[in-house]
Amino acid sequence: MRRLAIGFIPLTDAAVLIAAAERGFAMAEGIEIDLHKEVSWANIRDKVNIGLLDGAHMLGPLAIASSLGLGHVRVPLVVPFALNLNGSAITIGKHVYAAMGEVGEDLATAPGAALALGKVVRQRKAEGRDPLVFAAVYSFSTHTYLIRHFLKAGGVDPDRDVRLVVVPPPFMAESLRGGLIHGFSVGSPWNSVAVDADVGRIAVLGAELFGWVPEKVLGVHARFANAEPEVLHRLVRALYAAARWCEDPANHEDLAKLLGEPRHLNLPADILRRTLDGRLHTAPGGVLRSHPDYLVLNRDGANRPSPDHALWMYAQIVAAGQGEFAADAAREAMGVYRPDIFDAAVGLVPVKHPEPDCVGTQFGEIFDQAAFLKG
Repeated sequence: MRRLAIGFIPLTDAAVLIAAAERGFAMAEGIEIDLHKEVSWANIRDKVNIGLLDGAHMLGPLAIASSLGLGHVRVPLVVPFALNLNGSAITIGKHVYAAMGEVGEDLATAPGAALALGKVVRQRKAEGRDPLVFAAVYSFSTHTYLIRHFLKAGGVDPDRDVRLVVVPPPFMAESLRGGLIHGFSVGSPWNSVAVDADVGRIAVLGAELFGWVPEKVLGVHARFANAEPEVLHRLVRALYAAARWCEDPANHEDLAKLLGEPRHLNLPADILRRTLDGRLHTAPGGVLRSHPDYLVLNRDGANRPSPDHALWMYAQIVAAGQGEFAADAAREAMGVYRPDIFDAAVGLVPVKHPEPDCVGTQFGEIFDQAAFLKG
């Protein structure tokens, strides 16, 4: 029995890892998973980098940034499995959200909410007040890129008109309650936690900004992937079986209770069940916002790590000014995502991906599609 230390952050999209460890899927592959609950993505990054963890629940852009040496030491990581698509939202402090409701925009739509926030930001600036502060979970994260997109859609320059900071997911709601921040972009269930605590209002779902947002992945150090490919295949198979189980609505009640246990997310099962089902209250006792693709754990090929997703995330890194575009770096970013490992593990027929010479054109197309390009 191969024992693996796997880290996770208490988020709903850790479901597949937790289910694999706790519902027999890993054991069926001859693997025992020791789950390690971590408080921040920086902890996850560092413990995988130095070998304290064999692998982890990880932000896709974090894996790419680490492999490219952006924002930290250069450490080659491998992504053989995607844990989910979508699953995040942007929450605004209730007092700022109330001000947004007074400027004449339709807050029920993503464009209307963005425009309303833009008006509030400009009003505050005209009054000489301090800029609003918004948090994302990590600088290299889809949450950072979503909040930047949302702000720019409202005519706000995210680098000049507001402050962007990093706060670990479990601390988001309390930071909002304490007035340290005015809003945040995070994965579930922490948006719902802020709503239920009556300190925030969900303004927009990530799936409403981009139809498919590549999110968390299994990240492992390249040395583990190279040294123990057969063990990695068994882990991927276990996760794939767990993902199919997690996606089935018939298992959501059991899954919500499992996730809610103190050793996992330590939250009420009813909050977690709503996020699994894609039904979120935007305010306490308020409108229930539903989206069929709010959190996708398995269907529609969600678990296959797509190099196109990696390229999209690299485009967002460049668009956010976190790195200069280079064709070699774009190719390296795509190479972090390893569909060949996934295909070999689960027995799928490999799909031919673009040749490296196509990277420049493909990157340009994806980059041009980003609504929040600089300048």
